[in-house]
Amino acid sequence: MPKVLVVNNYPARDRAGKLESCIEGNGGAVTAVEWGDASASLFDSFDGVVLSGSPDMMTERRTEAKYLKERDAILESNAPILGICFGHQLVARAFEAEVVKDRKPVQEMIRTTVLTEDQLFARLPKSLMLLESRHEVVKSLPAGFTLLAKSATSAIAAMKSRSRPIYGVQFHPERYSVDHPEGNAVLGNFVGMLK
Repeated sequence: MPKVLVVNNYPARDRAGKLESCIEGNGGAVTAVEWGDASASLFDSFDGVVLSGSPDMMTERRTEAKYLKERDAILESNAPILGICFGHQLVARAFEAEVVKDRKPVQEMIRTTVLTEDQLFARLPKSLMLLESRHEVVKSLPAGFTLLAKSATSAIAAMKSRSRPIYGVQFHPERYSVDHPEGNAVLGNFVGMLK
């Protein structure tokens, strides 16, 4: 059973509970820590790391300073990493891509198109319904990353580093529904890579 570290970026501890449950349901043994405890050595002691969402705005200067330890851990760790929503934006900023406020907030299931074959979307259709809940988006793909998916509202819905096992997804795979369970399968695929 792969050991998965969940980094909680939410102000309330219980906000990452759904994410933790989904990872456990997909066969991962979860340990959760708060964002301020992040370090490369901690990341490297796990088979994989998942960075949660957050209501914080990456476009605000204080946010970059607040998450400096987590950003450095992303850059220095060798562990596979999956950044979700804010975690995706944090990965983008760590690799010097721009994050911008979107024209309007999004909080709904969005049609997402897989553009590139990858383990993260293995055994899934090319067109998925995935939940986006956000105010900001990654404007440009970080150098050295491949675009994996786009959605009706996010030009960079999923990305992957070409040199390291680092992923970012703008959607929330843990917030799936009975009618649209694909997000859970995406998390399952990430956990499956760690075995």
